[in-house]
Amino acid sequence: MNIGESIRWAEESLRVAAVTEARSEAEYLLMHVIGCKRHTLFIEASKTLSEDQEGVFKRLIERRAKREPSQYITGEAEFYGFTFKVTKDTLIPRPETELLVDEALRCALHLAEKKPLTIIDLCTGSGCIAVTMALKLPGSVVYATDISKAALKVAAENAELNNVADRVIFLEGDLFTALDGTPARLADIILSNPPYISESEIEILEPEVIVHEPKSALYGGPDGLAFYRRIITEAPERLSEGGFILLEMGFGQSEDIRGLMEKEHRYKDIAILKDYSGIERVIKGRAGKNR
Repeated sequence: MNIGESIRWAEESLRVAAVTEARSEAEYLLMHVIGCKRHTLFIEASKTLSEDQEGVFKRLIERRAKREPSQYITGEAEFYGFTFKVTKDTLIPRPETELLVDEALRCALHLAEKKPLTIIDLCTGSGCIAVTMALKLPGSVVYATDISKAALKVAAENAELNNVADRVIFLEGDLFTALDGTPARLADIILSNPPYISESEIEILEPEVIVHEPKSALYGGPDGLAFYRRIITEAPERLSEGGFILLEMGFGQSEDIRGLMEKEHRYKDIAILKDYSGIERVIKGRAGKNR
């Protein structure tokens, strides 16, 4: 088959398997096989694939048709314009999480007189948030924690891949307990995309998520708020005065999480930000004087 025929075959195969955005998925996987940019698929649509390329492509499409995510098939994902390694030990970075980083970088501007900044990233997973913060804030030091040893291995590789391994410290442990005994007693910014899927939601997730992504990175307790309760309660002791906390949230969770922050009485300037779909996605606050 040539490039054009290969895409049409793959698109139809994925549509039959109920894969959303079948055309884009087919193009993405073919670009991975050929090692080209998207425009090449159109410019060279009549170019015949080699026997090896066709064989590899068909195998990848067969895997995707079984609802395995493309990012796990290729072993990489893009986040904030950077490339990250992903495995089944890590959650796949989502575009909406870029809003969390966007807002954290804006918060960093308010702390410009504090250089270098100390940042804590909880539930780091692939390390995409921690590494991106280090890349965008040269001179900052990021402490990134996760309970999964396997995920931290991938995260450390991503720090090496993006040349910030000297400024991102990965620590194994349960949320803030991983920081005990480290210099990260107080942070200027704490941010996290914690597990937030509730018990009622977890069984209705798409196969790509529930079958392939690590459940420990998804499940946030019966109501999805278990991690928020702990983080919101414990964070004030880890924030410098005027420091920021930013948390990603799931659909419909914003008012409950705002309530948790207001009940704590140690945060000020609490605000909620919507993503491009209009979903209230990120909540932020600052540490007050009554820490």
